[in-house]
Amino acid sequence: MMNDAEALKLAIRGREEGFRAIFANHSTFLFTHALRILKDHQSAEDAVQETFAAAFRAISSFRGESQLRTWLYQILYHRSLRLAGKKLPATGLGEEAAAKESEAKGIDLKNDVEAVLNRLCERDRAILIMTYWDELPLREAAQLLEINENNAKIILFRARNRFASLWSEDATDGKDRENHEM
Repeated sequence: MMNDAEALKLAIRGREEGFRAIFANHSTFLFTHALRILKDHQSAEDAVQETFAAAFRAISSFRGESQLRTWLYQILYHRSLRLAGKKLPATGLGEEAAAKESEAKGIDLKNDVEAVLNRLCERDRAILIMTYWDELPLREAAQLLEINENNAKIILFRARNRFASLWSEDATDGKDRENHEM
């Protein structure tokens, strides 16, 4: 597998193997993130395709001020939000339906975490996913959200508190339901 520096040099020169290497190095990561935002396989594939098309058109303008992965992630993030805006109803993401479905199926902890994340505002959800699931440094998450690092620290702190509060509510609601069923 070719590293990003080599692939980038080739891609800037218009060489196909550079583009292929960039795709191979980052497509799975980008698809996973797009799927978290869009919650639809086809839409996530579309977002990744649009991301790579836009990145390859603009590859010569990549200045190296961030990692290539961060630059691609930022393109994907904005494309995914644009696609989500086109397909989601104005009333929200359907959290209530997702919560009922998850309760009925008794899904695992990961899905419970995703359900709580989906109840957060987009900015809070994004920073938590970027820093915890995608393990991006806070500096890179701040760049993607187009805020400074100090603001990102504040947003992350508040997002963790909101997540913890919602998680506690869900745990309490679950105990109440169990007590009523007995």
